[in-house]
Amino acid sequence: MRKLALLAFLLLPLTALLSLGALFSLAARAAEPNLRLELNALETAENRCRMTFVIENKHPNAVETFKIDLALFNPEGTVYRRMVIDIAPMRPAKTIVKTFATDGDCGQLSSLLVNEVSACTPGDPAMCIDDLALSSRVKAVKLYK
Repeated sequence: MRKLALLAFLLLPLTALLSLGALFSLAARAAEPNLRLELNALETAENRCRMTFVIENKHPNAVETFKIDLALFNPEGTVYRRMVIDIAPMRPAKTIVKTFATDGDCGQLSSLLVNEVSACTPGDPAMCIDDLALSSRVKAVKLYK
């Protein structure tokens, strides 16, 4: 009987730790952003900078509008342009590619700031910016919020 009590006493903390690990794993998965925006490529053509983005919608629902206010910074860290892009519509659980152009040479671009989400349907802009993960495959250009 004492051996069973001792075994139960030793296993109780282990069981608690395993349960906590499972909870943290579930919480981490629940906190993963459902929208991913990747700056995939830049191309200068005819004095225009074309920015190509890969957008992944992991939501089970379509996104009808998703307008992003971008601030474009030059290598000196100065904002030289602002633009609003609409990355919607996005079908549920779908990845899309969109290209947006702005005046000037892509060499002037060192970083892109997602200043705010100005429109998001369904949802509200504050929640949508929190649900947005950003990355850049263009080594010389940082994409952040």
